[in-house]
Amino acid sequence: MINKKRLLETFIELLKIKSPSKNEREIVDYVSKKLKNLGLEVSVDRCGDKFGSNAGNIIALYKAKNPSGSSPIFLAAHLDTVGINGDIIPVIRNGKIFNKNKECILGGDDKVAVASIMEVLKVIKEKNISTGNIYIIFTISEEIGVLGSKCLNMDLIKAKYGFAFDSDGDVGALINKAPYQNSIFAHFKGKPAHAGIEPEKGIDSIKAAALAISNMKTGRIDKESTCNVGKIEGGAAMNIVAEDTKLEMEVRSLKLSKLIKFTDKMVGDLKKGAKKIGASLDYKIVREYNGFKIAEDEVPVQIAKTAMKKLKIKLKIISSGGGSDINIFNSKGKISINLSNGMENIHTNKEFVKVKQLVKLTCLVLEICKFVIK
Repeated sequence: MINKKRLLETFIELLKIKSPSKNEREIVDYVSKKLKNLGLEVSVDRCGDKFGSNAGNIIALYKAKNPSGSSPIFLAAHLDTVGINGDIIPVIRNGKIFNKNKECILGGDDKVAVASIMEVLKVIKEKNISTGNIYIIFTISEEIGVLGSKCLNMDLIKAKYGFAFDSDGDVGALINKAPYQNSIFAHFKGKPAHAGIEPEKGIDSIKAAALAISNMKTGRIDKESTCNVGKIEGGAAMNIVAEDTKLEMEVRSLKLSKLIKFTDKMVGDLKKGAKKIGASLDYKIVREYNGFKIAEDEVPVQIAKTAMKKLKIKLKIISSGGGSDINIFNSKGKISINLSNGMENIHTNKEFVKVKQLVKLTCLVLEICKFVIK
């Protein structure tokens, strides 16, 4: 029932609209108009005002015209992309969609899911397919800390169960576990001095940071946890003992107890580095999102498993080391899972999407919508 030609046209139109995080206005307006033309109730919130985006999240409702008696569900995807360097010129060759401009991303993350959901809504309307009510959530600024979903009013979503389609790889992966994440922001304060004339009078904040980092275990800590020092910024000039140095770090773990343990370890290393040379230290720990674990007998998992079996898609239930809007939805009381959507080499200039995977994803979304939840 999927109109492949129309699906590809929609996807390509979405790709052409540049929508890096905090600059989603054009795509929000475009998608909102398309949803309204399909007869959905559509609203755009003011969440972007809180963190400097020029747009808001889209919340829409498809009221079942041919009710199946099923409980409502929600479908989710994000509208923003990582930063864009150049033009996006989508082309299709050898069954793959990629950017002709080899210096720039394609931006398929997560527009593959947006295109699939929009096509499914068109098919449901055209074919008068029996479904329950379907809520649509298209978020903004997901790529820079799931900011859109963090401030989304989930009370507007009168559905207990939901699905996002925001994981790379061939369609068939079901993510039922994802980590907690802490960010750590540290500021070492030393004392400036002329590096050639009187370095003894200075306190080198860069050295304090280096000592701290040298004691840290980073990368893969165990099968459930990772730590990373992602950004270092410090010093004023090469001939001045550095007064200020700032670090940005993160800790992730599928288990809260381990998140706390490894966060404490990194903070301890920061304190030791500062103390060793007499620098002062200020730091802040921010819980970016909570982890989740959805049991295999929960409704969304059973729906996805049934839909994949019907479509003869090989199912793979996995955990993820990354966060997504689903982390936030679960923390706000919605039982929801993340599903792979066929993207490859995301966030790089080698990004592509296989046409057959885009079609397969759309078929999967449709089957999910047709499932009856009593």
